[in-house]
Amino acid sequence: SDCHLGYKEKDPIRGHDSLVTFEEVFELAKEHQVDFVLLGGDLFHENKPSRATLHGCIEILRKYCLGDKPCQVEFLSDQSVNFWSSSFPVINYEDPNYNISTPVFTIHGNHDDPSGSKNLSAIDILSSSGLVNYFGKTSSVDEVSISPLLMQKGNSKLAVYGLGSIRDERLHRLFASERITMLKPKKDTDKWFNIMVLHQNRVKHGEKNYIPEEFLSEFLDLVIWGHEHESLITPEWNPKTNFFVCQPGSTVATSLTEGEAKKKHVAILKVFNKTFKMEEIPLKTVRPFYVDEICLQDTGISSDARHEHDIVSYVKEKIESMITKAEAEHSGSARQPTEPLIRLKIEYSGGYSPFNALRFGQQFVGRVANPKDILHFYKKRSKKDIADDEQMPSIDDKELSMNVHDQNVKIEDIISDILQDDSSYQMKFLSEKAIGDAVRIFVDKEENDIIEELVRHSLKKMQNLLKKNQTSNMEVDQQVEIYKETVFGKEDMQLAMESAQNRRQRHSNGDEDEDNNFSDADENIMKPSTSTDTLSNGRSNRGRGRGRGQTRGRGNSRMPVKGRGASNSGSAFMKKPAIAMVGSSRVKTKKPEIINVDDDSDDPFDCGRSKRSRKG
Repeated sequence: SDCHLGYKEKDPIRGHDSLVTFEEVFELAKEHQVDFVLLGGDLFHENKPSRATLHGCIEILRKYCLGDKPCQVEFLSDQSVNFWSSSFPVINYEDPNYNISTPVFTIHGNHDDPSGSKNLSAIDILSSSGLVNYFGKTSSVDEVSISPLLMQKGNSKLAVYGLGSIRDERLHRLFASERITMLKPKKDTDKWFNIMVLHQNRVKHGEKNYIPEEFLSEFLDLVIWGHEHESLITPEWNPKTNFFVCQPGSTVATSLTEGEAKKKHVAILKVFNKTFKMEEIPLKTVRPFYVDEICLQDTGISSDARHEHDIVSYVKEKIESMITKAEAEHSGSARQPTEPLIRLKIEYSGGYSPFNALRFGQQFVGRVANPKDILHFYKKRSKKDIADDEQMPSIDDKELSMNVHDQNVKIEDIISDILQDDSSYQMKFLSEKAIGDAVRIFVDKEENDIIEELVRHSLKKMQNLLKKNQTSNMEVDQQVEIYKETVFGKEDMQLAMESAQNRRQRHSNGDEDEDNNFSDADENIMKPSTSTDTLSNGRSNRGRGRGRGQTRGRGNSRMPVKGRGASNSGSAFMKKPAIAMVGSSRVKTKKPEIINVDDDSDDPFDCGRSKRSRKG
């Protein structure tokens, strides 16, 4: 799970780590002749991976997944239901146009989730190319129906339920309100080995910012839990729900935390009828990562500033010992990096002062992979500070209608409250909802251009509406106020998203003329002016990256750009026992609805609701 391909790809030292280990996973799959590979989300680190990352992924999948070895797993369920979002709703190893020897099944995570007007992700590209089988995608976020992949080899029957990443708070509400439906075949019900793959917070981060294991159905046998990066791959039995939970963890460290420093694994899952066995395999190409912690008060060195040199020397010795340990514990693989990740947490309570960590790390350049952030200074809070916080009255900020300590505060709600309550921040033609949604996308999806593109699009649309109503007796300000709440819709945000994505793609392709590529829209957008001559003289406002003079971009036939600075802008199976490769808190509540199927139906699933069947 959580391969995060493309993580730190621009880092000259760590740029290839994710792809190197990803290839090791498939080497192990080929070595053990597994019947398929099951991934638990976050195959890519970004929603829109670079061409280099996508190319590297495709190379590995083609190298290890295509071949003449027959896949002996019989696929039984309705493929048009399991792969409904694909233009080619057929499992790839049954497609006559492909020779697939090792199928890959994957859901999406929170990093590579589908987005945009067509709700696509990079995984859709791999799916359309026939390289992976993408399942667990939902058509609605208000009610979710999960149809399992049904497979069989010999007498072993496997049902795999997949649910791609959904915002934890939303999914928590769906489970609590029993709007998650898990379709379950009635025929030979007790003979199916039921696996669920999901990608959500397992650890409680807030009241509803996680998914308790008790939310999941008791008929499941094994849950493969993605998203959490600490490798807890040994299945843990949950006595409340009567199923096992396996948390594979990530294949690459994406944060300098203790959980990431644990050894990374994959597992070979062997299924025979209703029993299973999991063989853990440590990965040998993962970059070594060591975390330690010291308290300066325990060193016996004085906190006086004159002894800073002694403290620095002590810390240096500690770092040297961690590097020595990394060298001694190297796996021996030629592809495992020799420069480890090192993280030393330093508690400097008791009058000590932190020294320059960046300058300190420079002496380890070439010896560690992260010389800029080797050290992390923190100060332990005193009992007095904690007591003062408990006695501090709650903050009542007049600009915000919600308590600042509320864990479920949404950024769009904060922006909306500020814009509505403070007259100095009133929006003239953009609605508060529009700008709030744009900021949320800017933060969550890292769409750096979404706000600018939304302003461009909304301004153009507002101007067109005003031009159509020039005969109206209302003043312009009155018309703007009326249109303000009606001009913006979901389709407008989608258009702005597409423009932002296209702009980013042009930038990643090396076209530095981002702004001029939007020249058609620029020409149609007229800046507010009191002079009609200004609008009719053919001039346009300068954009970022344009030089003096006329502002026509490259490809515009009207007038050349002049002036300095112008630019262009599993029941996995070979032989018994069955085998599958698996790549990757708690409150009691109601179970999701389970639907049984009438034996007389030709369809293995009957979507009509019936009473839930639950264990005694």
